Amino acid sequence: MASNPQQILAQLKQAAALFEGGRARQANELASEVLKKEPRNVHALRIFALSAANSMQWPEAMKAAEKALKLSPTDPGVLATNSTVLIAGGRFEEALAKARTARRIAPNDPRAYGNYTECLIWTGQFQACADLLQERADAGRLTPGTAGSFVGSCFELGRYDEAIKAAREFLDAHGANQPPVVTRPLYSLLGRSLEKAGLSAEAVLVYEEMNTLVEGQFDVAEADQLTDRVIQAFPADHYEGRGGSANAQSRLPVFIVGLPRSGTSLLERVVGAHPDAHGVGETSLLDELLMTHLGAVGPKVAFMAAEADDAMLERIRADYLRGLQLQGGRKQRIANKSLMLPRQVGIIGMLFPRATILVTDRDLHDTAISIWANLFDPTRMAWTSRLEWIGAMAAMHLRMMKHWTETLPNPVLTVDYRQLAKNPKETVPKIIEACGLPWNDACLSPETAATKKKSGRFSPTLSEQQLRRPINTSSIGRAEAFAEKIAEFQKGFDSIRKD
Repeated sequence: MASNPQQILAQLKQAAALFEGGRARQANELASEVLKKEPRNVHALRIFALSAANSMQWPEAMKAAEKALKLSPTDPGVLATNSTVLIAGGRFEEALAKARTARRIAPNDPRAYGNYTECLIWTGQFQACADLLQERADAGRLTPGTAGSFVGSCFELGRYDEAIKAAREFLDAHGANQPPVVTRPLYSLLGRSLEKAGLSAEAVLVYEEMNTLVEGQFDVAEADQLTDRVIQAFPADHYEGRGGSANAQSRLPVFIVGLPRSGTSLLERVVGAHPDAHGVGETSLLDELLMTHLGAVGPKVAFMAAEADDAMLERIRADYLRGLQLQGGRKQRIANKSLMLPRQVGIIGMLFPRATILVTDRDLHDTAISIWANLFDPTRMAWTSRLEWIGAMAAMHLRMMKHWTETLPNPVLTVDYRQLAKNPKETVPKIIEACGLPWNDACLSPETAATKKKSGRFSPTLSEQQLRRPINTSSIGRAEAFAEKIAEFQKGFDSIRKD
């Protein structure tokens, strides 16, 4: 049956609006529907690529972006899409090259210009970015594509007053007419700049505004019940008699488990700095394989996996190890820090009982403020938008971690973030030893891992710029300036905590 052009156009407009409105998953689904009818639709490929990258499905995003580029190699919008997806994959220099090409082809295209300045940020060229945009900023002519780049460059250069001024001027003049995909990053940068300038009360107002731009739904009672059900599905005796195959005995995977913003990215870089290791970031590989083999999504996956037979588990193991090496290269250890892992640890114990599990332990108040002030998916992770919800999730997380550390057959190391930051020379060797690797001094300098390794790249993270600095204590004590907001966190935490 031939596709209906008007219907296709309407779907693409809706998908674009969903993506700009912060609803990447729904945008991805609509773009997929169009591509089933028109596989060579460049606009659909671009939306699919951008939304997939936003949802951390990087291989799918790159495949769609490259296909769009083959179909329209000189389209500046397609080049910008490729550049954005390359950034999501940690390939910053390649992204900059694509952005330069787009700017050369269309020097007056605001998308191409904005993408180029964004790439300057990701490649650490903060002064060059600020210099390029200074005149526009002084004249109040920053665009949706360049405002974030200028504010971000000023922030990284320590020019907080300039960052605050530019962000406020843009949001006051244009914020009401811009979608959340433009304004949320600016609110986050403005809040962080206010924090650095010692204006925490004003930062609170900014973060509150940011977290209301896209309303998400989160049912605390439902999440609490699910936590209990997952724990009950994986008792200690559930692992007995499993793991006899060579794949099950593999120590290739290293799983880093923790709340968002609790130090998981730093641990990934510490492990990945070792010449015999790498980190694949928040890969969705395990989720995708569980869905493919078990035919389910969401919470059902855990319960189906708990009852899977040995043959099914072996198929998942083999595919995971193969996929992990495709992403991370031929290394002895490859680390995964997916935010889904806390609820998948029981499955990991069944699949890879000898794999090292690193559990992060950061001050809960500091973690909570860092979650609340950052740019998580406002629909897929709606709980990150309210401190009371964050408190409830933190309590559930601790309950689950207590169960896993008491029951898993795996070697488990809990890493105190504060000790890692204050005394890396004592803490890092313990991490490397837990992974079964010989000591290497490079692990004390994880900030160089992404640029000095001969193979493999690290996927960017919300703490990317911080990770480019030596291990430090700058994030310790962040919550001290937010005492009133911490009371909201504590209310949610106390409502869930079970002794």
